[in-house]
Amino acid sequence: MIGVGILGAANIANKNILGITLADNVQVVAVGSRDKAKAEAQLERCGLAGAVAAYGSYDEVVGDPRVDAVYITLPAALHLPWVRKAAAAGKHVLVEKPVAVDGVELDAMLAACADAGVQLMDGTMWSHSPRTERMAAILRDPAAVGELKAVTSAFTFYGKQIAAGAGDFLKNDVRVKKDCDPLGALGDLGWYCVRGILWAYGFEAPTSVTAHAGAAFNEEGVPLHIGATLLFSGGRRGHFECGFDRALTQSLEVAGTLGTIQLNDFVIPRSVKQSSFVVTGEHGLRDCDTWDATRRDEVVVHLAKPQEVCMWERFGGLVQHIQSGGQPDAFWPRITELTQRVLFAVERSAREGCREVRLSL
Repeated sequence: MIGVGILGAANIANKNILGITLADNVQVVAVGSRDKAKAEAQLERCGLAGAVAAYGSYDEVVGDPRVDAVYITLPAALHLPWVRKAAAAGKHVLVEKPVAVDGVELDAMLAACADAGVQLMDGTMWSHSPRTERMAAILRDPAAVGELKAVTSAFTFYGKQIAAGAGDFLKNDVRVKKDCDPLGALGDLGWYCVRGILWAYGFEAPTSVTAHAGAAFNEEGVPLHIGATLLFSGGRRGHFECGFDRALTQSLEVAGTLGTIQLNDFVIPRSVKQSSFVVTGEHGLRDCDTWDATRRDEVVVHLAKPQEVCMWERFGGLVQHIQSGGQPDAFWPRITELTQRVLFAVERSAREGCREVRLSL
């Protein structure tokens, strides 16, 4: 069993606590906050009071000998020092996205974990869903979607609605503060869109990115709405938009020459028991083009466990492998780095008049 220590009690989403507590091979052993009372209150809310140590500092969590790995839920601007401290202490790291605020910090985190021989993974739970694995199997079938041409994604929510009763989201939330999460909606929501596009293309790096016109920033310069096009070799494309400025949208469409894969609960499924997606094929119109005769098949995936649990069990398995003498899995830090560097390029393009930014990754 892997002991997990959590840094940042105030930032822990209930679903993420649930993900750890339901996993077969990990358990929460410590939670830390700058205010011990906050850590204790969070444990009380999650029904873990008395069973998990509550600390009034992050150093105490990292120093706890029962902690094999740390879950860093802090704002992105605080990730680097705690990734470094955790790695130096031999603790494996699962860090929330966005991972870094700039390329220099990203390089430092990757190097710290690699040098210490600890596993690094970001908290993109969608990557671990059985539905994602099922869609990947269909993409590998050349007779299903055909040659992949375009991937389109959107993830948005209306900030004022999300924060109803909790203050003004667009003024007070850490995700709109330059000194906390300077990538704003791009880091919080666009991360998933970019990850989805990269996943569909087998984590091939795009050749360039170009931000769309109309990006919106707050008075601190934090992105509140942004979109971009990613170009891949052979003229293949990825398009996305994200923002805090409209009702909840979470869509992904993977389109090829023969068909598409579509889902409209991309990041967070509508049910923890099952999720689905639509596969289209045999595209065409009938009766003088008066109706669309495209075949649409819904594929239902029954979920034994929520995707958050799947993520933690995979991470726990990687840590156990290392503890048994194995090496960290390089795949996870590699896709973390790729996702983050694409986000940086999108932000740069948006701030520089939507010019094309070439990538060499």
